[in-house]
Amino acid sequence: MNRNILTCLLPALMIVIPGVVARAAEPLVDRSSNETATGQLAVNGDTPWIVMAEDFANPAIQEAIRDAERDWYKVFGYPPVIFRDNTRGSWNGPVIAFGSAANTRALFESDVPEGKEQFRVTTGKVKHNPAITAVGADTRGTIYAIYTFCEEVLGVDPMYVFTDNQPKKRNEISVAADFDVVSKEPTFEYRGWFINDEELHDGMHRDPLGGNVISMEWMDKILETLLRCKGNMIAPESAPYSDATVYELCKRRDVVITFHHILPVGLNMMDWPKGVPFSFVDHKDILIDAWTKSAKVLADKKVAWTIGFRGESDGAFWNSDPAAPKDDVGRAAVIAEAMQVQTEIIRKIDPDATIIAALWNEQGKFYNEGLLKVPDGVCKMFADDGRGYMRDKGDGSDLSPGDGLYYHVMMMMNTQNRTTEGVPPARFYSELKRYVEKDATKYAIINVSGIRPAAMSVEAITDFLWDARPALSKSPEESMRDYLTDWYARQFSLELASELTDLRLQYYDIPYVREKMPIQGRWHGARGEHLIQYLTQEMLKQYSKAIQNGEDLQSISGFENQFNQAKEPLAETAEYFPPLWAKTKQLEDQIPADRKDFYQAHFTYQVAVHMYSCRMLAIVNNAFKDYLKNRDPQAFAKNIEPALAELEKVLVEAHKAEYGIWDTMFMHVRLMDMWRTRLLLKSTIAKIQGEPYTDEYRGFMRGSFWGSAQDYMEYSEGVFPYFYKHSGRGLEVLESGEPLPEKIHQQEPTPPNDLIGNVEFDSKNAYEVVPNGFRSGAVLWTDRGFKVGEIPAELDGATYIRTPMEDRANPSGDLISFTLKKDSVIYVGLKDEVRKLPVWLADWEATGMSVNASNKLLLYRKKFQAKESAVLGSLVGSGVSAMYTVVIHEQ
Repeated sequence: MNRNILTCLLPALMIVIPGVVARAAEPLVDRSSNETATGQLAVNGDTPWIVMAEDFANPAIQEAIRDAERDWYKVFGYPPVIFRDNTRGSWNGPVIAFGSAANTRALFESDVPEGKEQFRVTTGKVKHNPAITAVGADTRGTIYAIYTFCEEVLGVDPMYVFTDNQPKKRNEISVAADFDVVSKEPTFEYRGWFINDEELHDGMHRDPLGGNVISMEWMDKILETLLRCKGNMIAPESAPYSDATVYELCKRRDVVITFHHILPVGLNMMDWPKGVPFSFVDHKDILIDAWTKSAKVLADKKVAWTIGFRGESDGAFWNSDPAAPKDDVGRAAVIAEAMQVQTEIIRKIDPDATIIAALWNEQGKFYNEGLLKVPDGVCKMFADDGRGYMRDKGDGSDLSPGDGLYYHVMMMMNTQNRTTEGVPPARFYSELKRYVEKDATKYAIINVSGIRPAAMSVEAITDFLWDARPALSKSPEESMRDYLTDWYARQFSLELASELTDLRLQYYDIPYVREKMPIQGRWHGARGEHLIQYLTQEMLKQYSKAIQNGEDLQSISGFENQFNQAKEPLAETAEYFPPLWAKTKQLEDQIPADRKDFYQAHFTYQVAVHMYSCRMLAIVNNAFKDYLKNRDPQAFAKNIEPALAELEKVLVEAHKAEYGIWDTMFMHVRLMDMWRTRLLLKSTIAKIQGEPYTDEYRGFMRGSFWGSAQDYMEYSEGVFPYFYKHSGRGLEVLESGEPLPEKIHQQEPTPPNDLIGNVEFDSKNAYEVVPNGFRSGAVLWTDRGFKVGEIPAELDGATYIRTPMEDRANPSGDLISFTLKKDSVIYVGLKDEVRKLPVWLADWEATGMSVNASNKLLLYRKKFQAKESAVLGSLVGSGVSAMYTVVIHEQ
């Protein structure tokens, strides 16, 4: 399939498919016959190539030529004969000529359009030889010319790495004498992929030396695929360091580097060094120095720089800086100043640099409210909501020429598609149309995450970025049908393309995948299979302990709301899935033998994970409904056993899709952790029935993707020259051996109260005892603004201790200590991601209750008598990423 090309066709009826090249009724390239028709050029495995030495000396072009050699070998079974710089007098047959316009001009005139990334693939003459020439106006244009030859002449699928669609073996290929593919100006200037939360890549292809999350061999395949699809930019990992090896690979491939919102000026904010202050209020010099060093180490690369200011670990900066302003006006001013400083740093290195303001979350909110000023000459990057709906004003009034966008076809935590297709092309055709109309086409970065599960939509949106005109020439729905029909013709067969398109459209109409669910509650619509797994896990995590104890669930605060949320997405699914599954299995029998495996991965598994997961959740919900009536734990355990059987059916279909290089793919799905769901079901049943069980988590990292990513950051120390933790004043401290002066927070005196005394905190951070203050809307942390939502009625008005989030890593064994003046119950709220319960909490009771304050905090409790001392310790080693909160309730 061609992208953004003009083709001079044979005088015949044309069939136009938006997003692809217009095709003649008689093809320009005939790979079906070994006979050469009159007026056609025949090539075979012995047809020699001409490659210019100066082009081959260019690493990026050389890589594309090597890829083309492999393609040639796959098709013909012979490595190509390659002439250097010229044809040979001993050969008067056809030749294939690859190169740049500048270096091939001495041999032939290519008439390549002028401009960046332009190319032409056509038939003609190279001296006395009939030829096919693939020529580019510049380096990237030459790369595109080479890959276009591979696609159009050899029949190589640009996405073959992720679709397993290998080209057919041929003895000879006939090309029409007037075959001519000429590029146009791309719709979007920068067209990139963001390999976000790279669990599949990291799991199957981890860098064995730890210098990057993903191995360079696999990353090279990703870059090759990006270039074959006419992309030119990548954010290669979620949190690479500024001098990571992956950036050298991008440079070699001539792929522009960019970053997401947590890496301003390329600086890895996911791993801010311990002991070095983080503040653009009190310690600007540290951040400015770090940004400057990051910019310098990347100065020899092609970069589309991102600017912005967020805090550590992808949060708002005021959650990491106690000195931050308390109102939105002041916070927006800090972000604006940081952006201006970052822009000046970048401009000193490259006055003409492309700079992108990442308007993500609070930065986008402040901009939309008129509080945030973006530096002059900087591209504004608007983002979608993770479901494929842009968060601009919607009418194009806030878009300007030169703006850009960030869009998801995969990802979004807890609710979206982790292992399936989820975003219909019609959605992004519709949402991005106004960007094209407003010429807001400077920059587009697409969150493609694992790529493989959503290979079709990844290719479709990349095609759109290269040439939006075909897709916008019709309604979004018509263009989507045309695109799907063409894609399935290439992936499976022309005869089945229409039926497979109907099947995919039927899939997109799964009730909770629709734009609007039948029930408009918490989830609205446009959700994925992750939501169903997530809701199953949440119901079991929060309430299985209470069921084991025979408690009344309706008396637990928040249960009714959580239960209603678990029921919402199941509306209309019971009757919807059977015909969808029947059609999927019916077409499965008709798929060509060599494409059945991919059909399993692309269709059968994807329908199965939705259908069986919904049945699983429905069974769990019904078990809860029955328990509410009868309050019988044993019956509950028996009632959820069929849910485990439905989940096993998902795993059966997943294993069928694990073949070849994908042989352990689903093992590495950790964010939507089906294995966690399975272990929760098994442990819940076992606990109630008094049977042995293993654990609720799997693996050494307890199934945690972020644990694995953190592992990379910890073990990468010493791999790189100085980044990251040794930047700024942190580096000066290491060199001088003198401790870094820190601002020690003086603890405020504990206000008089009649419940606790002798209060001590082993910390330099601020704590605050709030007598009778625990109620809905209370702020739980001294250095974060998160407020608690609904709370258990019995704790309303209790005394609580406001703790600092930064003490989540405090190793002290007596972090908080106090003496009870009255008999009391102490509650500790612990984020619901604990992998190993701290020793000091081992004898505390898990209540089954929870509160929410950005994080979900599970409540543990223990009774204390008057005059007894309470000592609360560290979270280090527990796997919990948020500091606990403490509530004291008088008995």
